[in-house]
Amino acid sequence: MSHETEVRRFSRAGSSRTLRAIAMPLALMVVAAGLMAPALAQSQVPTPSSLDWRYYGNDLGNMRYQDVDQINPSNVADLQPAWIFHTGVLDPKASFEVSPLVVNGTMYISTGHDDVFALDAATGAEKWSYHPLAEMPPLDQIAICCGRDSRGVAYDNGKVFLARLDDVLVALDANTGAVVWKTTVVDFHDKFAMTMAPQIVNGLVIVGVAGGEFEVRGQVVAYDAETGKEAWRFFATLPGPTWAGKSWQTGGGPVWTTPSVDPALGLLYITTGNAAPDLNGIHRAGQNLYTCSIVALDIFTGKVRWYFQEVHHDLWDYDATQPTILFTLEKDGKTFPAIGHANKNGHYYILDRRDGTPLHPVTEVPVPSTQPAWQHAWPTQPASAVEPIIPRSVVFTPPGFTSAPEYTPPQPQELVMQPGPDGGAEWTPDAFSPRTGFIYRNERYLPTAYSTSPNNTQGFASMAEEDIPGIDDFGVFGATDSRTGKVVWKIHVDQPAKSGLVVAGDLAFFGEGNGKFHAVNAATGDTLWTFDGTSVPNGGGANAAPIAYVVGGREFVANAFGGNSLDQEFPPNPTGDAVIAFALPQTMAHARRVGAGPLIHRARPFSGAAATVAVRPGR
Repeated sequence: MSHETEVRRFSRAGSSRTLRAIAMPLALMVVAAGLMAPALAQSQVPTPSSLDWRYYGNDLGNMRYQDVDQINPSNVADLQPAWIFHTGVLDPKASFEVSPLVVNGTMYISTGHDDVFALDAATGAEKWSYHPLAEMPPLDQIAICCGRDSRGVAYDNGKVFLARLDDVLVALDANTGAVVWKTTVVDFHDKFAMTMAPQIVNGLVIVGVAGGEFEVRGQVVAYDAETGKEAWRFFATLPGPTWAGKSWQTGGGPVWTTPSVDPALGLLYITTGNAAPDLNGIHRAGQNLYTCSIVALDIFTGKVRWYFQEVHHDLWDYDATQPTILFTLEKDGKTFPAIGHANKNGHYYILDRRDGTPLHPVTEVPVPSTQPAWQHAWPTQPASAVEPIIPRSVVFTPPGFTSAPEYTPPQPQELVMQPGPDGGAEWTPDAFSPRTGFIYRNERYLPTAYSTSPNNTQGFASMAEEDIPGIDDFGVFGATDSRTGKVVWKIHVDQPAKSGLVVAGDLAFFGEGNGKFHAVNAATGDTLWTFDGTSVPNGGGANAAPIAYVVGGREFVANAFGGNSLDQEFPPNPTGDAVIAFALPQTMAHARRVGAGPLIHRARPFSGAAATVAVRPGR
């Protein structure tokens, strides 16, 4: 499949037409600017001496936006690696999806083996490292659904917090890497794992658990950041009329990505995963709250203040797991405190974050069928008026397969549906720019053949087959105007998209599984620069969540190039261990220190049992 760009142009009369440019390399694609896209003026404000990236999403609202213009559309073509750091973790069973933090000139990263590295953010030189594998159970003994992974750490008051795969929360001294305290959140023997970057607010460190495929009970826990003492615990499934019998005890709803926070409202916004068991609702009749939902929790107590369920009685593994974004919405001459979120079902929801009221209409629409009756399918599902960026139906059904509309209950007959359980929107964090008012998104066209039967009630016993001969999967990166709900521009890529985004000034950055890392004009989608991560030794797929920061007056954009273990079925998606920080070329005075190429560092060797498992064999 060739790359394809699509831009929706809006006339003053409100009519629209679609322009397509097909079979052009992504790096050369020219995208027509939307007439409603705001004109962007280059900032004349000098670059500050430092800009941190203190939280997973830079701010507590997860906007993934940095207001800096040293790197801009006029010079981004000159961007080059300033330094490269190699973690030493080359494990095909692991993913490198980290979103680094930068605090006071130090970058903190984590790996799929739960290593933590503190690096000089200007040079990439290692300051300290933490390697817990020696004290952890063998990774093969931990029930990890979807790859060994750590999406990042949190920082607060001189401490770095890591949620380990074995369900231990660790606080490290930010200056030395020494363990300050650690506590067990849940028991890994019960098939929980933790892969999220924790969140920090009001002296509390917030973590959640993964494991919806293993019929766990989803939960979120808050700990005192100074002492590690538990402050409160929220369970995503509760006894009551939305769950038949005792099905809530194993009902899923895990929370495995980083929540957003509005301190002024005192609210923490979590997103919950699929109902369990996957694809089979025979024993869990009901709406199945709070699975597949945005849930607003009181920061101080963990009590539910409001919720919005994106998929009722989930039968398709439609996790609501992507991190939410908080932003100010300008609509109809008014401003609203908004929250935005994309679901795997291909819908994007924009709500008032005070109470969950939709700010763009959401309609409960009838499902195509409620048969077979033993699935207890909910009769309606919430459809958003926000324009989708991927098809929500199968475009082409190969001979020998039968397709069905979205929300058809899985049944013994194999039925192909789009989206499948690994898209539209996956875990990857979106971004928002206050300059454009656009939401920067990515989703996956990945039709899946579903099948199950009444006795397939044990997790993976049901089938969701993604590799369908004759179907060309693809990904889409795009921008949606938050004010209108309309798509402004989008870029089709050959592989199903699985990369976070960052907006720095007038530029948006994202990656592909093949290792390509792109900068595009945030207003128009024009591709302005591309770097091939595989050109670096042990550089892998660009499936991480990039950041932008400033140290010593120099702007950097950093991304991990390590690949995604699940997406190796969509080659090329090479395994790697590189973190690369990009910057504009230095002046000649500084070039003497840097030399002709980037500074390249490898993780310092460490002793002990952990050293023997730093690199694990592939599958």
